[in-house]
Amino acid sequence: MNGCFAVYCREMLLMQKKIGKLGYVFSAVMFPVIYLFAFGLGLGSRVEVSGGYVPFLTTGIVSLTVMLNSFQQTALSVSAGRLYFHTFQTVFLSPVPALQIVGGIVLAGITRGVLMGGLVYGVAWLAFAVPALSGIAVIAILLSAFFFAALGVALGLAIADPDDISLVNNFIITPMIFFCGSFFPVQNLPPALQTIVSVLPLSLANKLMRLPAWDSQAAGSTAILGLMGLGLLLWGARGLKNYSE
Repeated sequence: MNGCFAVYCREMLLMQKKIGKLGYVFSAVMFPVIYLFAFGLGLGSRVEVSGGYVPFLTTGIVSLTVMLNSFQQTALSVSAGRLYFHTFQTVFLSPVPALQIVGGIVLAGITRGVLMGGLVYGVAWLAFAVPALSGIAVIAILLSAFFFAALGVALGLAIADPDDISLVNNFIITPMIFFCGSFFPVQNLPPALQTIVSVLPLSLANKLMRLPAWDSQAAGSTAILGLMGLGLLLWGARGLKNYSE
């Protein structure tokens, strides 16, 4: 565990240098905040959703913010460190087990996602006086950050060019943003599409974010997200063991 903590501290130091630049934080939350205000002000009083559209929208925006920052920053950090800056090789050559290295990077990705999601929620709270997040919503945020950070590590180790991340963004991340219930209920989609969308990780996170109380549905979504994240963590550790650049 000491190795995992050391890798985590390394990633946090790198992030601290970026956060010191105002542009980094601004760009990380700019896209979600624009959607928050555009949909919140433009549709807030016109869309009928249980509990109100703006609180519904806020949970979806926070969820996608966590996804974007946990995945993209982690995938870019690993892939660029491998292929361009060659800083990842020093981590690989250290006497730290692969699982601990991957665990430290994933933990840093979780921290990034939660911090940026918290900033967006703070903006929504100040601008729209949305209610506080429930305990289930906090669990959803952590599990979602875990899954997408682990996905970022696994793909960052697998791709041959950091530009390949844009393919993942275009064909996986972007469709999830618009179809997984961040802006409107999944139930509004055609039945066949609902079946596909309902099992996607962002849909599971959004569903958890909005549940009023812990029940079997919450337990099922939590288990699925957690197991998928664990599978990606192990996949990333295996990829690191076979790393040969």
